[in-house]
Amino acid sequence: HAEESQAAVAERARKNRPVSPNLGIYQPQMSWVLSGLHRNTGVLVAGAAYLYTAAFGLAPMFGVDLGSVTAAATVASMPTPLLLAVKALVSSSLSFHCFNGIRHLWWDTGRSVSNKGVFNTGYAVLGATALATGYLTFF
Repeated sequence: HAEESQAAVAERARKNRPVSPNLGIYQPQMSWVLSGLHRNTGVLVAGAAYLYTAAFGLAPMFGVDLGSVTAAATVASMPTPLLLAVKALVSSSLSFHCFNGIRHLWWDTGRSVSNKGVFNTGYAVLGATALATGYLTFF
């Protein structure tokens, strides 16, 4: 009877255990947040490029025109708030991924790999991303 209660306690503990890795227990730090964001923006930018390329190649088989004139007309017909949201999403993803890629290349030379350097280059990437996103979204 005592073994059953120990088994029940162990089962209850197992059910309440978080799935590993549980990022919710860690305080967000710039290094791993920017690393995850770099991966996600890479997937977003590359995924969008691959999907559009595939769609562009397959469109004629389905009688769909995805040429530049149609794309420009589609963008021009978007309501302004939607257009700005799309431009902000695309420009922020592309800008961040580009600037953070340059940051990684800088690290590959052995520069700014200290904690202070990682934070300084992280803030530089965020600042450059904000400026580029604002410019590309509104101009």
